[in-house]
Amino acid sequence: MDLYYLPAFAVYAAVATATALAYLGAATVAAWGFSLYRRRRLRARPSQPGAAVRSVVVDADGRLRRHTTAMLLFVTGALLLSVFGERGWWADLPVRLWAVLVAGLVILHGYGVVRLVQLLRYRARLLRLLDLQQDVHARLHEAQARGYRLHHGVPAGDFCIDTVVTGENGIYALRILLPPAGAQTATLRDGRLTFGPDKQKVNIVPTLAGARVLARDLQEATGHAVPVQTVLIVPGCRTESGEDQNCLLVNLDTCGSFIGWRNGTGFLMADDRRRIDDWLAKRASRPDRAARRAVRETLGEAIPPPVLV
Repeated sequence: MDLYYLPAFAVYAAVATATALAYLGAATVAAWGFSLYRRRRLRARPSQPGAAVRSVVVDADGRLRRHTTAMLLFVTGALLLSVFGERGWWADLPVRLWAVLVAGLVILHGYGVVRLVQLLRYRARLLRLLDLQQDVHARLHEAQARGYRLHHGVPAGDFCIDTVVTGENGIYALRILLPPAGAQTATLRDGRLTFGPDKQKVNIVPTLAGARVLARDLQEATGHAVPVQTVLIVPGCRTESGEDQNCLLVNLDTCGSFIGWRNGTGFLMADDRRRIDDWLAKRASRPDRAARRAVRETLGEAIPPPVLV
C-alpha cells in the first residue's frame, strides 16, 4: 500500500471503530437495563423444559446481534469516509505512529472476529443442549402418562437440576451430560464417569451433591425424608454402570428406564408426594437471586462460556 494513503486509512478506520464501539457500549448498557427491569417484573410461571438454557440462548443472540451490528457500522462508516471524507485535516505525524495506530486497529478487529466466532460456537452448543433437554422431555411422555410429574430447572444449593421427576417409586434428579467429542461409551464405576475409548473422565460430584442438597431441602420444607436418586443421561453413548443404588446411567433411548427402578426407601405416599410436587413447582417457577446464580454456574460448568466473551 502506498504510504501516502496510510494516514487517511488510519484516521477513517479509527473514526469508524470509535462509532462502532460507542454503539456497542450503549446497546450493551441498554440491554443490561432492560434485562434488570424485566427480571424485577418477572412473574411466577410453570417451569418449561430447557427454560434456563433458552434464556442464555436469548442472551447470546442479543450479543451476536449487537456484535454484528457494530461490525456492520464499522464497515459502512469506513467505506463512506473513504469515498466522501475530506483529507488532510489530521495532524502531520510520523509514518511510524500511523503504522502503530493501524496495527492496534488490526489487533482490535481481530479480537472482534475471534469473539464473533466463539459466540457462534457457544450458541451452537447451547442449542444442542436445549434440543437434548426438549428431546428428553418428549421421551418421558410414558412416565407422565403413568402419573409422574416433571419439574424443570430446579435449583438445589449451588447447583441446578435439569429435571426432577416425582412418582410413586421415588424422586429422580435427571442431569444431561454432553459427552466429549468422539466418545462412544460411558461407564459409571464407584462414583466416577468415564467416556471411551479415550477414557476421559467427567466430574459428577456437583450432580450428586445437588441431589443430596435437594433431598435436604425437601426434608426441611415438607418434613418427609426421602432419597433423591440421580439419573445421568449421556446422549449417543453406550452405557454401562455398576451396582449403585443412588445413581443410574442411561442414554436417550433408555432415559425412561427409571420408571421400573425400585428402591425400597424411595416410595412415596400420595399426600407426601403432593406436598413435594407443590414445593418443587414453587421452587422452579420463581427462583430467587441465589437460585438464578446457581442456574448460571451449573450451565457454565456444562458449557463453559467463551474466554474472550
